[in-house]
Formats: sequence, structure tokens, C-alpha cells
Amino acid sequence: MEHIIFTIPPLPVLIVCGEGVFKRGEKHVKREYPVFDLLYVIKGELFLTEDGVPHRVRQGEYIILVPGLDHYGHQGCDEETHYFWLHFQETSYELGQSGGKNWTELKLKQGTFETPPLYHLKLPRKGKVDQKAFIEKQFRSLIDDTAENSDLPLRKQLLFEELLIHLQKEAFHIPSANERVASEAQRYIDRHFKEKLSMDQLSAALHYHQDYITRCMHKVFGITPGQYANKARILEAKRLLSVTNDKLSSIAEQVGIDDPTYFSKLFKQIEGISPIEYRKMIKRNIE
Repeated sequence: MEHIIFTIPPLPVLIVCGEGVFKRGEKHVKREYPVFDLLYVIKGELFLTEDGVPHRVRQGEYIILVPGLDHYGHQGCDEETHYFWLHFQETSYELGQSGGKNWTELKLKQGTFETPPLYHLKLPRKGKVDQKAFIEKQFRSLIDDTAENSDLPLRKQLLFEELLIHLQKEAFHIPSANERVASEAQRYIDRHFKEKLSMDQLSAALHYHQDYITRCMHKVFGITPGQYANKARILEAKRLLSVTNDKLSSIAEQVGIDDPTYFSKLFKQIEGISPIEYRKMIKRNIE
């Protein structure tokens, strides 16, 4: 998918925003803008061609039309279609076929005491919104002119920037704080589950409180750090049962469990059968 890539700062600037409706059979007029035109479909479906390429923009989807390329509706709407439109400006940008997968790629240059850091803002030219309620709330706020505050234009610019950052976040699946901590804990456990791993050790390694790590992992993975470590231990134990003739006590020790009785109990709790039964089953399948 093609992305529009901005180097920030500065951020793109909001020009104007509005809401429109196409009745059944109506279509977008042919035009060309010197600025970006973002269209988001609230209800219905738009049929748009940009620079000779046709697009269907369904409910909950958006398209960003690029400056200097003509666009028009190549087909009338099949039903009454409601949409938001937004014009914004930034003269420095590039188009790329891939927006990247890793959110850490977005930082280009570390700042100093005199210069700001540089980032990439990468937006899909066409995308589907996950959090529709948030996006539509941002648009509603952007077109609301009832407030008479002198700082309204600045507030709208901030809302617009939040909108762009949110679209990038959805496209890149930028992890939340919970997801980052849970992923750090997961990686650490994967490296150290064969040791006598404790919550004190995990907390010291990650520099987070034990309770916070537990809450993050439970929210992201649905299990606690201890449960995740046990699953990792049993997964490795299954491998050892399959490829070695080691005694259960030896396998238990290799996966970080001192008590063979507890190991057997844990194995059956997770797998539904005992380690001995599992080994017999694997050997029968091989034979």
C-alpha cells in the first residue's frame, strides 16, 4: 500500500474541514487541488478515481488525495452517502510503497539542546479506521464553530494533529504503554524461564513495579507473568520429551523447575495429560 511520508517538524497545517452528503446516484465532481484532501465516509460508499486509479471508499474508511492529481467520482453512489472532508497543506512530502512495520522507524534524528528531533509521519493513502467513534468525534469537533474563543483556530490545529497521529498509530499498530511493558516482560521471560525466575528479578530487570508488570501482561495476553513462564517451560519440556530420553527430573530441572512432582502436575494442568503419557503418544506417532 502506498503511503504519504512527511518529515516533521513542521506538522501539516489544517486549512478547512466540512461535512457532505451525496444522494443516491450522485457522484463527486472532477477537480484538482493544490493541497491534500482527506475524505472519510461516515455512512454509505464513495467511488473515486485519482490519477486514473479507481477506488471504493466504504463506511469507516478514508482516502487522502494528493495535491496536483485530478480526482472525480467515476460512479454514482448506490445509497445516500455521508462523509467528512478535510483540506490540509504541507509542501514537503514523498510517496512510498511501504509505510514500514516497526514504530521505532519513525524517529529519524535525535534532537539537541538547540535543534528538535526529526520524525516521519507516514499515512496510508487509503485505510480503514479501527476506532471510528474517536475519528468521528475529532471531525465533529473540527467542524464545530459554535465556540467563539479567540484560540479556536489553534485548538482545531491541535485536534487535526491528533487525528493524523491517530491514523498513523492505527496503520503502524504503535503499541500502548501496556503493550510495550507486556512485550518487554515476554521477551525477558522467553530468555530466562529456564532459570529460577522470580517477580523481584523481573521487576529489577525491567525497572517497573511487579504489580504494574502483572497488570500489563494480564491486559495484553490474558495471563500473569508466572503463567506465561510456566507455559514457556512446558513448551520446552514437550520438545525435550520428544527429542531426548532424559528422565523427568532432568527435564524438569532443564526448564527451571526443581520439583519433579510439581513439574508433572503443572504439565498435566496445562496439557491435559502427564509427561509420561505425552512421551508415549509422541513415540507412537513416530512409529
